[in-house]
Amino acid sequence: MEQVVIEAERREEFGSGPARRLREQGIVPGVVYGMGKEALPIAVRADQLEEALRTEQGLNVLLDLQIAGVEVEEGAAAIVKEIQRHPIRRNALSVDFQWISLKETGIFSVPVQVEGTAPGVVADGGVVDQIIHEVEVRCLPTNIPDHLVADITGLRIGDTVHAEALQAPEGVEILIDPAETVVSIAAPIKEEDLEVRVSEEMLAGLE
Repeated sequence: MEQVVIEAERREEFGSGPARRLREQGIVPGVVYGMGKEALPIAVRADQLEEALRTEQGLNVLLDLQIAGVEVEEGAAAIVKEIQRHPIRRNALSVDFQWISLKETGIFSVPVQVEGTAPGVVADGGVVDQIIHEVEVRCLPTNIPDHLVADITGLRIGDTVHAEALQAPEGVEILIDPAETVVSIAAPIKEEDLEVRVSEEMLAGLE
């Protein structure tokens, strides 16, 4: 997996005031830690961060985090461990990076993508009900899949896809109970049932 370059600088000022001033300049305050290294406060450009997260790997993108004056250990990369966003504008408020070794397996969260055509949906009017949207896997950082596939081809109403049927590349271990239901084909909601559900939700809101 190719690494995406992000340039960073050390942060010398801390607190809400300096953080706000950084954001006004299009810069996101953050921190990087891991691999036995002391946590280092840094700042990265918002546009570089967002561009990196728009790749197919999403939050699992491997980063070549280049920090002025800091030598990165050979065979290491960084990943986004946590990102906080504004609840309305959705711009990044802060970001945590973690150093990881490319030679050691780790545990990563990978999205589940539903693929295929289900007769229960196309012919019978059913609905795809995805219960699990993300699963943890164990693998080398260079082997993190963009997503895992839940194939609903041929499914009818009432049929399900369990975790054991998820399609994962070689070298990737799925860390979830194989019996867990990932996707099911649910019966269509009748109009009268929908009216009852809406009424119940309105009553609950009034209470």
